[in-house]
Amino acid sequence: MPLLSRTFYLFSAIHSFLLGLLPIFIPVILWDKGLDIANISWFVALSALGFLIALTVWDKLRAQGNWSLIIALSFIFQMILVGVLIWDTQWLLLSFGALINGAAGCFYWSTQRLLFQSITSDKNTGDTFGNFQILVMLCLKFGILIGSFMLDAEYINSLIALSFFTSLAGFFLLRRLLSHSKDLLKEQQPVAFSLSKILAFKDAFHSKSIFIIDGLFLFLESYFWVLTLYILTKESLLKLGLLIVSLSVLLAFVFFVIKKIIDRTNVQRIFIISTFGYALAWLLRAQLDVQHNDLTLYSGMLLIAFLSSFFRLAFNKRFYDIASQGNSIYYIVAKSYYSQLMILVFFSLIAWFIPVEQLAINQLQSIYYFALPLVFVYLLYGRDNKKLLPRIAYLANKIGSKSIRE
Repeated sequence: MPLLSRTFYLFSAIHSFLLGLLPIFIPVILWDKGLDIANISWFVALSALGFLIALTVWDKLRAQGNWSLIIALSFIFQMILVGVLIWDTQWLLLSFGALINGAAGCFYWSTQRLLFQSITSDKNTGDTFGNFQILVMLCLKFGILIGSFMLDAEYINSLIALSFFTSLAGFFLLRRLLSHSKDLLKEQQPVAFSLSKILAFKDAFHSKSIFIIDGLFLFLESYFWVLTLYILTKESLLKLGLLIVSLSVLLAFVFFVIKKIIDRTNVQRIFIISTFGYALAWLLRAQLDVQHNDLTLYSGMLLIAFLSSFFRLAFNKRFYDIASQGNSIYYIVAKSYYSQLMILVFFSLIAWFIPVEQLAINQLQSIYYFALPLVFVYLLYGRDNKKLLPRIAYLANKIGSKSIRE
């Protein structure tokens, strides 16, 4: 395996394990500290602000080719985040903790996307992302198993120590790989992108609209859906961890087959099917309730997990295929800016307007119903305006002519 690919997979594996140890439980930790849906929404909004601030720093370091510092900061922010999450202070979590959470997410996700783009071509994005998704599932769920057990048993010091030493070992392993690889530095990186350059971003594939809504759905899944699962499992961390792991193991077997098929199938058809499946997943999220029996609950959770993961596989194939057609770095950075800005706006609105008199599960269901129609915006993704607009004009003209005749 090329050194660059090894760097990508090792970076993803270590960070996925670290995410599973504690950060994936952030909504649960906030909930157990007495924060309601509105306060958790403020945490998410401030995390987006922290992401945007950190992104300007990350982009400058990326332009300089300072990968060692980028990877070092990805682990440093992760370690600081663990410390803040363990510290039992609400105001610290809702301010500094949220900003650090955003910075940690920025240095992880931005670096990962850039590495992924560097090792793929338009013929293997589905297969490569499938391999990546299976790896992440295994490492993340292994971390979740350990993290949920330690949190449930209150082995807090051991959890902090494990997170710290994993981060330290991960940094030195990746630094050693970087010292033997020139792949990351072989191409001249474009200069850091100015705000005016980001605002001027536009393409023929409706990418800006997709960027705006995609961050919303990613954070609804990683925060509110995790909290929903926690409530549905009677607020047991150990049950939540086992549930997430069980679902992921089943899905890993499914995606081992799907990942190769998706590159050889009609990509537009797959994308449309997966988008409608994703809409169904959000409808099911809004329907699940503690009053359902266990068979209905767990069957629904499994179907939701499959439909969401299948959509992410199809979506990411399309994302990286489109990114590879032009300036991929500009495309990836613009995606982060627009997605995080929307997260900041949307979750701030939730915090302001969520009905406080409703039960938490009903508040979450209302949010899922509200978000559901936005899923269909994804159907525009990849539709070339140069081909789509004449087609719409032709159909409109045909309908108009038919009306006149009638």
